[in-house]
Amino acid sequence: MIRETEKITVSLPRETLRLADEQYAAFGFPNRSEFIDAAIREYVSRDLLRKFSGELAEIYGRLERTELRQLEEHLSKLSYKTAVELAQINLLLASILEVPDADTQKLRGRAVKLVNQSRGYVPLKDALRNRMEIGYLEGPEDDYEQE
Repeated sequence: MIRETEKITVSLPRETLRLADEQYAAFGFPNRSEFIDAAIREYVSRDLLRKFSGELAEIYGRLERTELRQLEEHLSKLSYKTAVELAQINLLLASILEVPDADTQKLRGRAVKLVNQSRGYVPLKDALRNRMEIGYLEGPEDDYEQE
């Protein structure tokens, strides 16, 4: 493909011209003009690539932050569910009884309340302090709603 060219006058340092004269053939160019043309195009394309890379990096950064936020939310939900289950187990252990299913649900409600009050961790000593006799689960103070 033959490109239309335009002759211009450019002033360059002698050292730059010497480098061009010494190197154009080594890079596979038929003459100094095509070598300089390619050098200018390379320089401009690198600048465009740098700008494009910066834009891509910004986009990837936003995507990464979004994915991290979603992962954090997911882990937070899992952590909460685990804390509720552990609190329920601690309450069951503290009660030391075989618990009917209806009473288990009430214990779960108490476990949810304890986890919410303690921001996710209910030590066994707190479970012991909140221990209840299964026979008394019908009282109004133990009717915690499951969350």
